[in-house]
Amino acid sequence: MSLVELLVVIAIIATLVGMLLPAVQKARESANRTSCINKLKQMGLAIHNYHDNNNRLPPSRMGDLHATWAILILPYIEQQALYSQWNLGLTYYEQTDPARKTPVALYFCPSRRFPQDFPQFSVSGDQNDDGGGGPLLPGALGDYAACTGTDNCDGADCTGALNGAFRSSQDQFGTNLAAINFTSITDGLSNTFLIGEKHVQRGAFGTGPLDTSLYNGDYYVASTRSAGPNFPLATKPTSSTQTFGSYHIGVCQFLFGDGSVHPIPLTVSPSTLALLANIADGQTVPDY
Repeated sequence: MSLVELLVVIAIIATLVGMLLPAVQKARESANRTSCINKLKQMGLAIHNYHDNNNRLPPSRMGDLHATWAILILPYIEQQALYSQWNLGLTYYEQTDPARKTPVALYFCPSRRFPQDFPQFSVSGDQNDDGGGGPLLPGALGDYAACTGTDNCDGADCTGALNGAFRSSQDQFGTNLAAINFTSITDGLSNTFLIGEKHVQRGAFGTGPLDTSLYNGDYYVASTRSAGPNFPLATKPTSSTQTFGSYHIGVCQFLFGDGSVHPIPLTVSPSTLALLANIADGQTVPDY
């Protein structure tokens, strides 16, 4: 084979690779999106089983500094061993290293990252913010967040409307808050967000306060998000917003109260997001 013929063959191969690469990338993203859907459905089944056993949804967190929903549903996602390492009467900062640092593969979207990716744990933020702060105690990360409604508050150390499916079990004074169960969701389970993909800015993985440990109720904005006019969906991975958001193309995926999972277009109206985030606004949700 002459040099010219070799160059022609190389050029043809390069052209074919260039033509095939977008198809391969599209197929990979399709598989990742399906995997994400299945993970959300597993979380939905776990939440329903938790509700069946406790007649309430899991709280967003067991009060300031304590475990989040991501810990409370562990027995229902075949993670009893990890759950057993947690002492729910203690704060996040009083747990053992294995309890804080053990990741759960279910909590990672493959379009964004995997449990073994760097950083594996939070690199900033997981420091007790009561009494002047303390040493960094890293914990496992995650890509999903419980919906606290429209106002970025779950009732513990924050102020705002409590209108989402998830709220803290106690306020900042240690007073028990009213539990949410399925009968509380008067707008209908099929019209209400439970869990969604949380936005994490590219290049800021493991960075507080928005991507600290998914298990740490001290930094609740790492395990919860709100949606509405003040919290529209992040439109790109580089957005620096405290919102729901996805690395899927054009959509962010949500688990609804009935256990179904739906892709929500990133272009959806923030007012429609608010209707889906609020459990009892009494309004009809328009097509999205």
